[in-house]
Amino acid sequence: MSKSTESRSAPQTIFNTELAGSPAAQRFVAFFDELKAAFLERDDLFHQISLALLAREHVLMTGPPGTAKSAIASAVLGRIVDERTRVPSVFARQFTESTVQTDIVGPVDFKTLMQTGRTEHFTDEGMLGAAHAFLDEVLDGRDMLLRTTLNILHERELKQGSMTTKGIIECALMTTNRYLSEVLEGSRETLLAFIDRIAFIAFVPKGFAESSHFTQVLRSQVGGAGRPRLKAVLTLQDLDVLQAAVDQVYVPDEVCDAMGQLLESLDTEFSAAARSDPSFSPTRYLSTRTAVRLGRVLRAAVILRRITEGGPEEATFEDLPMLGYSLLLCGPGRGSVAQLLSRETDARERRQLSIMRTEGSIFDAALARLPKAATKPLPVNDGASLERAVPRLKPDDPPEKLLQRMEELAQKADAGGRDGERATSLLNETWVALEARALEMGLSGGAGSAPVDDVVRELSDLARRLERASGNARPTALWLRGRAIALLEENGALAFGKVGAWLDTGGAKVRAVESSDQLLAALEGLSAECARLRAEGADEAPRAPDAPPPLQRAVERVEDELVIAWNAELQNAVAGTFAALTSDRLGALIDALEPHLKQIDQTGARLQALGAEPGGFKSRVLGPRVRPLLEAAFERLDVSDRLAVVERTSAQMARLESVGLGRVLTPIEWLTLVTKVLVRTERPLREDEARAPSPDQRGYRALRQAEQRVSLTYTLVGTAFRVVREAHLDELHTNLAELPAAMREGVIDRDLARIDRALSLLERFWEALRAPTEAACASGEAGALGAALESVRQSGFFHIAHDEGALARFALEARLLGETFPAASERTAALRGRIDALEARSRELLARLRRAHADTRWAGILAPERS
Repeated sequence: MSKSTESRSAPQTIFNTELAGSPAAQRFVAFFDELKAAFLERDDLFHQISLALLAREHVLMTGPPGTAKSAIASAVLGRIVDERTRVPSVFARQFTESTVQTDIVGPVDFKTLMQTGRTEHFTDEGMLGAAHAFLDEVLDGRDMLLRTTLNILHERELKQGSMTTKGIIECALMTTNRYLSEVLEGSRETLLAFIDRIAFIAFVPKGFAESSHFTQVLRSQVGGAGRPRLKAVLTLQDLDVLQAAVDQVYVPDEVCDAMGQLLESLDTEFSAAARSDPSFSPTRYLSTRTAVRLGRVLRAAVILRRITEGGPEEATFEDLPMLGYSLLLCGPGRGSVAQLLSRETDARERRQLSIMRTEGSIFDAALARLPKAATKPLPVNDGASLERAVPRLKPDDPPEKLLQRMEELAQKADAGGRDGERATSLLNETWVALEARALEMGLSGGAGSAPVDDVVRELSDLARRLERASGNARPTALWLRGRAIALLEENGALAFGKVGAWLDTGGAKVRAVESSDQLLAALEGLSAECARLRAEGADEAPRAPDAPPPLQRAVERVEDELVIAWNAELQNAVAGTFAALTSDRLGALIDALEPHLKQIDQTGARLQALGAEPGGFKSRVLGPRVRPLLEAAFERLDVSDRLAVVERTSAQMARLESVGLGRVLTPIEWLTLVTKVLVRTERPLREDEARAPSPDQRGYRALRQAEQRVSLTYTLVGTAFRVVREAHLDELHTNLAELPAAMREGVIDRDLARIDRALSLLERFWEALRAPTEAACASGEAGALGAALESVRQSGFFHIAHDEGALARFALEARLLGETFPAASERTAALRGRIDALEARSRELLARLRRAHADTRWAGILAPERS
């Protein structure tokens, strides 16, 4: 079961003079007395576990199987419970070759992995989520797993990219059935770093030094009603109290010097022993990390001595022997080691015991050589002077006075001693009061009469001073900055921009440039202040994943105001030019607007830097205005030459793009604009043109003269290629298909009618030629055939239909119409059928006429001469 840190209340402050009689100390002593009585000849191991729990360090139990290592771990960790839930906070795992990182860290959050690609773990289900851990056969894990475990045990956190997850793990009890000396010899480089980060290592032998103890174990575990029940319980809150006392232990400089000499001497002696005895291999690695960790072990030893034996409140030279529990491979007592060696026959067991005996002798000798210099007395402050020097706390004290009081108390607390502890207690009391004031300010900030900027400044200053006063104030400082950011964002969203002032001035009298500078400068200042607060660290309320950016509402409000201001500015700029607007003068109007357009671009760039949509401001200001201007220009567009329409549209687009307005109209809007003008201005045929022309070459020429050179569809496709960037055929068809239905039908009907008029005239034209031509072919007379052939030539039908490509042009126009507007495909197919039929009939009859005429000529040549 994992347990969050919020479930444990803050430890009660206990002075060293009261420590021995405290309930937490009494329960701690009773807890381990019961364990020592249940597990014989394990006193040194329980000393190590006691120190590990107090110092928040870890223990590794080594030795052959069947020596109750796992039972000891379960008996210890299984009975340290939360005082409210009465449930242990223990993570347990047995290591094997197949154990993987997720078994230790916690399962992967697959939802986050699938949505973001980041690998995150449910760490509350892993070792970080429990106060204690039991890792069985830990050295059987792979190297990478041991490195992960090592980082978690040492750092108490998991680093994943830029994210660090803190854990609540304090103490881990680990076991292995292997001998430590053999482990280090077999893979010393791999495991040395792992062993170095474990403060306490124990060896549990397979036998007992006293044979009577073996019999006693059998009686307690097998005889009578079975194994005895362990009743004593320790709570996590008891450990919190004792650990807080450990943190306050004073270590004189002279004791620190002695620790340094002891480590130096041990390092030298261990190296010398290894050189003289090949069978000896030190089980501990003495590093700088070891020396720093010994400081915590020594403080824990002082508290353990205080609650079991009493004595001085600070560390002394008499506490240094307790360092052996961390500097040596412990387990059996010194006398027990000799007894075990006297009857042990197993070579591996004997070697491990022998190494322990050698290390113990070296440690005792090094300890005896240490000089016992006099230590300086623990600084003691006069309690009365402390009360006089530091004013008492009042309920209504302002934060500034509370901060001053904290600084004075911090100096007193650093001096140590009883009054130092009293100062620490008063410091905690002052901190609680100051935190309450800070929370009150943060919650009520901005709701009074003071300006929001002043409240934000006060909250920011208070957060900065809190962090300087105490490292524990960091969470409150982060919260205060988060509140300040929330106030700024709320004010920006709901009270930004002087709309009332704009109304008072009549709106139109406000210069858009000045209004832009004022509003944007204020908004940029707000954004910069939020960024500064976040850079210093701020704890902001979580937002939904799809929530808009924090300042988006303020940016939207400012953009709305500036759109109105620039709308008035543009009204004045175009008022005189609009009346004379033609399609040819559109460029002149754009020239008049160009200075304003540059200023609008600058305003849009500043808004975009604050989070506005790219190009959105310019489109909002100019989109509703440019569109009517273009419509007005195209209303006056000369469409008599449709090819010129395409070129003029392209030129207008290029001019608009030159001033950054190329995207003001979408492709479909451009096409709609051009189509509307073309369809509306389609010139109807005059009455004489509308009457059926004569079905001959002259009539055809007159009809074509009255028609446009190119079709509406051809004009629209040409325009589409220019307005649809990087156009593909599918894109063109898609855009043209989005034209209003009435416009599409207008184009289709007009282009179909245009082709039908010309094709109908050609069909009548051919029908007038067909009858005499067929009659001549049927007669077979040379004169009739020659006359028919001459008549066809003079009619000019085949010049129009074939040489000039009329039929091919009409077929291509029909195909383009059908492909561009699929709704017209059936009607264009019918036209294509008529075109193909006319071409086939005329070509076949002409071929017959030419063959018959050639045959008659051959007959005349080959006929016998007549006398």
